[in-house]
Amino acid sequence: MKKILTISLLVIVATSFEGFSQSRHYDSRSLGMGGGGTAYLDGYHSNFVNPANLMINSTNNRPKRSLGLVGGVGFRAGGTLINLDVYDQYLTKGLTLEGDIADNFLTDLFGGSSSNLTRNQSTTFSLVPFGFSNRGNKSSVSLATRVRVTESFTINRGFAELGVYGLDPQELNDVTPVDFSFGAVAFSEISLGYAREILSLPNLLFAKNVKLYAGIAPKYIIGVQNSTLDFNSTIEIQRANNSQYANRIIHNFDYRLNTVGNVSADLREFESDFEQADTVSVGDYLGGNYANVNATGFGLDMGATLEMDISGVPIIDGFFGKKKTLRVSMSITDIGKITYDENPTSFTANGTFDFTGSGNDQEPGDFYDDLADSLKNKVYGDFDAEDIDGIEYELPTMFNFGASLTMGKLTTSVDYGVGFNDSGTNSKRSTLNLGLEYRLLGLVPLRFGTRVGGYSSTVYSAGAGIDLNFLEFSAGLSLVGNDTENGGSVAAAFSGLVLRF
Repeated sequence: MKKILTISLLVIVATSFEGFSQSRHYDSRSLGMGGGGTAYLDGYHSNFVNPANLMINSTNNRPKRSLGLVGGVGFRAGGTLINLDVYDQYLTKGLTLEGDIADNFLTDLFGGSSSNLTRNQSTTFSLVPFGFSNRGNKSSVSLATRVRVTESFTINRGFAELGVYGLDPQELNDVTPVDFSFGAVAFSEISLGYAREILSLPNLLFAKNVKLYAGIAPKYIIGVQNSTLDFNSTIEIQRANNSQYANRIIHNFDYRLNTVGNVSADLREFESDFEQADTVSVGDYLGGNYANVNATGFGLDMGATLEMDISGVPIIDGFFGKKKTLRVSMSITDIGKITYDENPTSFTANGTFDFTGSGNDQEPGDFYDDLADSLKNKVYGDFDAEDIDGIEYELPTMFNFGASLTMGKLTTSVDYGVGFNDSGTNSKRSTLNLGLEYRLLGLVPLRFGTRVGGYSSTVYSAGAGIDLNFLEFSAGLSLVGNDTENGGSVAAAFSGLVLRF
């Protein structure tokens, strides 16, 4: 077990330097407004949300060009395993996790008493190292790079029971399933955006200056790492007669680790040396340079935006400003997939770890000392390697629909989104985002929003900063209101250095 956990943790470390991905791209503005942005996110960020928005001027007075240096950083974690309400109830009140308290903690966390119940979490981080956009009268172009990694982790209640109870035969004397799975994928993108005006009408019913924009942003994808680990097992801990301590541990296990690149090469070297001497340690073979190119491919983001001036419509006239701009947009993002085909390998092992001690243990501590020595042997590290065709990763494709209304200093928005798959924090559960921004004194944006649905419980968000015509410095944060509804979520975003000219 120690060796397998070491492998999975090292894979996480090996890939986490790149950052983490999310299904719908967001910046500090859109996160503060609930995480939408289909109809108002402009500049180079629109490459990843709705390329048609390269044509819009969302605050009506921004310069034509924008340049971002580390021009956007975002982090998000969510899932049913992130239940801060339960953790707060049991882990911050000075309670001791044992007996009924431990059982109630696990039941509340997993929603029942079955050891097969599962909980999951996904963590994402997105970094835009460079972005540039130029908005013209009839067409616009942009170039943006983005680095993403997606990490996901799933455990069953039996795994949590082992963590809470330890090797306690009073709690794990029956055969208990102990399962977990892990996945991490890292890749970078180079996105080239193009948008143009395809329709212009001076009047249409109640609207004036009606314009229709269409945009497309093909991107070149550079895959860095893709690893998945599935570990399935059962454990039974027996105790001697008239004793509360364990005297036998039976662990039946079956695991598969799929990985690529230098990680595969290092594990293959370990396997070869392990056959010669089972005293070698896998930790001595891992920890090298894992930032290699292990896949390449192409993806696509595209969308359309209808923009119109509805200043003649009497909507709270004159309170926020005379000019009123309505935008209605739709987009499909992250179309495509890549296959990691650089040294793809599947490492598998199955067997039984049956431990009864040395037979002359005088104290419980002697038993666990012998157990630690046995775990250094070849039981879990004796895996077999086989070539596979590759590890395919489907981008977190998502359909987005949104509308925004800007009335002077006030912008309101609504977004609807649904994922085509469950990749990372993407979800086939539809989401609804509501957002509001008020520009205090015209340069201090105050942002609020909420998101309902998707991969977590209802989320509430807020953001603020300084947003000048030539410079932006802002941040956004979102949290769930009730973790027990459908899991927790926390997200943060920072604008980076954005220059406009």
